Amino acid sequence: MICNYVSKIIPALQSRCTRFRFGPLSSSSAEVRLNEIAVLEGLNLNPKAAKAIVKLSGGDMRKVLNVLESCSLAHKEISLQDVYDVTGRPSPTDVETIFTSLNNSRFNEALDQVLRIKQSKSLALEDIMSELHKAVMGTKYTDEVKMYLVSRMSEIEYRLAHGSNDKVQVASLVGAFVEAQSSKGK
Repeated sequence: MICNYVSKIIPALQSRCTRFRFGPLSSSSAEVRLNEIAVLEGLNLNPKAAKAIVKLSGGDMRKVLNVLESCSLAHKEISLQDVYDVTGRPSPTDVETIFTSLNNSRFNEALDQVLRIKQSKSLALEDIMSELHKAVMGTKYTDEVKMYLVSRMSEIEYRLAHGSNDKVQVASLVGAFVEAQSSKGK
């Protein structure tokens, strides 16, 4: 048996098994193996697409293979955009566009932009926020602004997890960034 969470296996089975823990693979070794498999399967895998698959999989080779298989069902030549389209995750360009809009636009403009990208690409708000968190932490914002935004984003994720309206939470996210903009200007 193989699993990611031992706690999901009932104790009666756990007691009859020996546990082996494997850490995530390094990006380079996962990418090498991914490229070997793509060649064997007759797929034309763009190098940027291979890097994206490995990044999205977080060192889990099973996820790498699942993403490659999903992409191969739709495309024989797999591009970077194909990977993000198949996985339903926001691409770096989508995240950059959203982040720029949140930081530079007025409330209604930013809200329209985020909703348009979210709906046209069928993206989950949770995935967008995960990438926005990385973007916020990588900026030169003051610690106070970072803490404010992360706090607001965690509240939004909590509300989403408890069944809150997605569109209302997008508005809350935009509002958090607009408030952060006004506090940076003071």
